[in-house]
Amino acid sequence: MTADAAVALPSRAQARLYAEGRLDLQDLACAAGPRVLFGGLSLSLLPGQWAALRGHNGSGKSTLLRCLAGLSPAHAGTVRREGDLLYQSHHAGWKDLFSASGNLQWQMSLEGQSCDAATRLAALQRVGIAAQADLPFGRLSAGQKRRLSMARLLLARRPLWLLDEPTTALDSQGQALFAQLLDDHLARGGLAVLATHLDIAGRPPDRIITLGLS
Repeated sequence: MTADAAVALPSRAQARLYAEGRLDLQDLACAAGPRVLFGGLSLSLLPGQWAALRGHNGSGKSTLLRCLAGLSPAHAGTVRREGDLLYQSHHAGWKDLFSASGNLQWQMSLEGQSCDAATRLAALQRVGIAAQADLPFGRLSAGQKRRLSMARLLLARRPLWLLDEPTTALDSQGQALFAQLLDDHLARGGLAVLATHLDIAGRPPDRIITLGLS
């Protein structure tokens, strides 16, 4: 069995899973304490589409992602989601003393999903860090930690990705790999919202949201 096959869903189950995804925002506003960061944001994403969040530091990109994930309240407006989501912030909640493989097992157990050692190793191989499977997370390089986050994307099987700077610290090969994973996700009918200062190779975004212009 190849690494790709080991982390793939059967086609019919996959189609059912990804057909569930949708994201609709209507006149959304978010705030940090008493300060309103942005307002009047409306957006609709359908299966197979992705949006790029742009803006200077502090413009509200991370706050918006947290709001979309249901972790922070909206200041005004509405967020409507359909289908399960996976949110990855700058700090993805990894345990420094757990191995790369052990962290994947722990994260998947928190989501109520079983994940055997062979499947975890296949995902790590797919993202280029199989050799670091037993290495404690705290000893991974910044780029390897990002690749571990990509392995989690492969295993989580969530229609909606909400990702904060997913290509930061990745080398050119890692950035190309992430672009391929995103393209594959969209081809299956997934959708994504990515906060990023960097261009993502591959398919251009269907929507570009620039915060902090006013």
